[in-house]
Amino acid sequence: MKRKWEERVKRVEELASYYERNPLPPVYRPKLSEPFLPSSVWKIFFRQADAFSYVKTCKEDVHVFALENSTQSGQRFYLVTTYKELWFYYTYKTSLMHCYEVIPEKHACKLYFDLEFYKPANPGADGENMVAKLIELVCQKLKELYDVNSSAKDVLNLDSSTDEKFSRHLIFLPQNTVFKDNIHVGNFVRAILQPALQLMESKAAVVIPEEGAGRIFLCSAEAVGLDGSLTNLIEAEDASKGWSVTACQAKDVETTQQGENSDFSFLVVKDKEGAKQLFVDLGVYTKNRNFRMYKSSKAGKNVILKIAEDNQFVPNCEEKVSLEEAYFLSSLICN
Repeated sequence: MKRKWEERVKRVEELASYYERNPLPPVYRPKLSEPFLPSSVWKIFFRQADAFSYVKTCKEDVHVFALENSTQSGQRFYLVTTYKELWFYYTYKTSLMHCYEVIPEKHACKLYFDLEFYKPANPGADGENMVAKLIELVCQKLKELYDVNSSAKDVLNLDSSTDEKFSRHLIFLPQNTVFKDNIHVGNFVRAILQPALQLMESKAAVVIPEEGAGRIFLCSAEAVGLDGSLTNLIEAEDASKGWSVTACQAKDVETTQQGENSDFSFLVVKDKEGAKQLFVDLGVYTKNRNFRMYKSSKAGKNVILKIAEDNQFVPNCEEKVSLEEAYFLSSLICN
């Protein structure tokens, strides 16, 4: 017993000596260890609007993330930081277990989908096959409407399914191709899924929002101006980043195609009460949308978004970026 006590006293004296030589700063400032990484920005806000206001004052390339309180479901805080800083702490801080990317209004973003159905109400549904058919359909429409080549190898497929619920996130990653903003993403998704929506007309009327309806813009990242607009694109220059912008052609999306004979019935499933609903959640295309991130779970649950077994996408790893970090960066809708 005496020996253990002496060892503890010695350890305390060693720590005291260390902190005398290396005193703690009066204010904690998180800092990435590698000198080549960006300076640290890590600030928490209680209101989303305050977080976005702070972003405008930062010189660093920072973004807004929502953190859900693990003890009080629905209560969220808003973190402003860089992608690198977030990843540095992401995998081992328990406070970041329930994290959402905030998709800013009027910002360029990737094409993304939130897919789900209740398994007991759909005993014959083959989720993996439904995902494969949807990816094939979307790739076909991207080619028809915008001459964009893509396949399942360009789609990050994330899974958070349980025994009760089939749940996937799809992020489309054709090279150098993004949408003007997530409102246009929503309009595109509704347009190509019109045949499936029509199968549900007997249950509920389907209304496409007027905003941007009928015209959808798909463009390269270089074609998005500072304000997210697509006006004056010929040789326009982004003053903050210095990259040139090229013209991006808009195409009218027709809700029906002559000779189209695809079967859209696989997209119609039943909810817990047995009512018809879409396999695709159309409610995730609103402004400043909070979209759950790779490796995060919902508050009160322990089911994270992970790489699906049938995922075919493999990211290219840049120098000093691990494969896991590359997946994380690829999963961010506005990266």
